[in-house]
Amino acid sequence: MNTENSVVLPLAEVPAGARLTAAVLGADKQVLMTAGSILTAAALEKLAQRGVTEVSIEAPKDEAQLAATRAALEQRLRHLFRRCDLEHDEGARLLFKAVLDHRLETVQ
Repeated sequence: MNTENSVVLPLAEVPAGARLTAAVLGADKQVLMTAGSILTAAALEKLAQRGVTEVSIEAPKDEAQLAATRAALEQRLRHLFRRCDLEHDEGARLLFKAVLDHRLETVQ
């Protein structure tokens, strides 16, 4: 993982959806989560229960970077759905929205 853009934060300050830049080790040095894992709310709770106090995550992006990432993601997805009539086909539109929402969960 690229640790240039990483920060170490107390576990209580880590937002759900953050990506680990370093593995999280337990008290017995066992790997609890690997670098690159996405921290869900449930994962954060389990880490707290295991006594983890801080983790290394990708540094949050500023709003301009987030907007550019979101726009690029939507453009890529529109390319993948290019043969669907998103304006008139409700099923395709719902699927597009579901996939877009899912992909946006990992953008922080």
